[in-house]
Amino acid sequence: MTLTESLRQVLGVRGAIAAVAAVSVAGAGAGIGWWQRSSVDPALVATVTRGTLTAQLTTSGTLRPIESLTYRSPLTGRDAEIVDLAPEGLRVNEGDLLVRLDTTELQRDVERLETELRQLQIDVQVAEGERQEAQAALRAVSEGEGALTVEEVRTRFQLAQKKVDRLRQEYEQLKPLMEKGFITRDELGRTASDLEEAEEELALARKRTEVAVQLTHPREKQRATLQLAQRESQLVNVRARLQDAETRRASLQNLIEDCTLSAKRPGLVVYEEFLAASPRRKIRVGDRVTSSQGLVTIPEVNRMLVESSVSEAEVHRVHPGQSAVVRLEAYPALRLTGKVVRVGTLASSSINRPLEDKRFDLVIELDPSNAELRPEMTARADILLGTRDNVLLVPVNAVFEQDGRFVAHRAGRGGVDTRVIELGESNDQVVEVLSGLDLNDRVLLSDPGSSATTPQPAATPRLELREGGRALQPH
Repeated sequence: MTLTESLRQVLGVRGAIAAVAAVSVAGAGAGIGWWQRSSVDPALVATVTRGTLTAQLTTSGTLRPIESLTYRSPLTGRDAEIVDLAPEGLRVNEGDLLVRLDTTELQRDVERLETELRQLQIDVQVAEGERQEAQAALRAVSEGEGALTVEEVRTRFQLAQKKVDRLRQEYEQLKPLMEKGFITRDELGRTASDLEEAEEELALARKRTEVAVQLTHPREKQRATLQLAQRESQLVNVRARLQDAETRRASLQNLIEDCTLSAKRPGLVVYEEFLAASPRRKIRVGDRVTSSQGLVTIPEVNRMLVESSVSEAEVHRVHPGQSAVVRLEAYPALRLTGKVVRVGTLASSSINRPLEDKRFDLVIELDPSNAELRPEMTARADILLGTRDNVLLVPVNAVFEQDGRFVAHRAGRGGVDTRVIELGESNDQVVEVLSGLDLNDRVLLSDPGSSATTPQPAATPRLELREGGRALQPH
């Protein structure tokens, strides 16, 4: 859409142009014009000047926080009663109290866990003692009585073996003596009988040694080892239960601390709606809430942005990085600065008029400020699009539309002369005139055909331009 079309829409917002009366042709080559032989009120006249034009686009929008943090109950799977709540609208600093939840049930759980912990500590001591006993029993089998018993049977076996060897040697030595008659047969028989008895004792000692070494001692050692393993497993289990109870106690204590919700950063207290109430209302002290219920939202009011929109005809003129001056209806004297950070890619239209008024989202990030800003405040932003130096300027109120063309009513000595003009850049106060008027020309601020007797206030064009959505803005 061209600047001409945009200006027509603005002029349309001001209302239909009054019908032009008493029109006469000024002459060939003089263009369209007419003379009205009447006096002109000086209060309705402005002078064409030359100066610098700062082009800007004016749009309205709403303040939003760049970031906000919603606080919820930390008690997953259970509800809790709100016992304390910071006033809504209060400005808080980091660490200030926001919400306190009732912790009576948690305190009872902690007390039960304390009793369980004391019993588990006793169980650990008992299990430790039993483990030490089992360890001592294994040591006794491996290195004490068990090992000593094995050594005893081995020693008896060795002594029996030596006795048998001695008696056998003695018997062999006595046999030649008996043949030579030095000893009797009875003496040799007694030696043979002793040898036989010693061999029987040796056989028995051998069996005892085999049983002790291969059966009894390994079995006792295995039993002691198994008992020690059982006691160690029991100790590990009791210690694990103790550690689990201590962890649960620490978790409950942390939950109790977390039930006092403090601000993690400065901001403004905003209550959330209580989802369980019908009709909907905001939360209050006494409500029982779950972890899914938002309690308080803290918008970061020191970092705000303006969410607005720009018309389809003007979107090509707005780019990220352009400076903006923002004013708030709540603080008329306040001027905030910022810059455009995002221009929408896709247009959206009104539900009631889907084929008209297509607009693109526009986001302006404000510079940090100590002003008492609040979300949802109505804002008006003047986006600075550029400047033009040494150009002819007339007030916006001096431009009118006639027969599809822009005109200005020039006041002269002979009356009022309507001139077709060509427009250039503009803002919501003045517009650049490319042709049709000269420096120091005097132009009317109202249509000669209207009944206006006083000029419109300087602020009026700004409001009308905002309502029209598109106005006298540079390409």
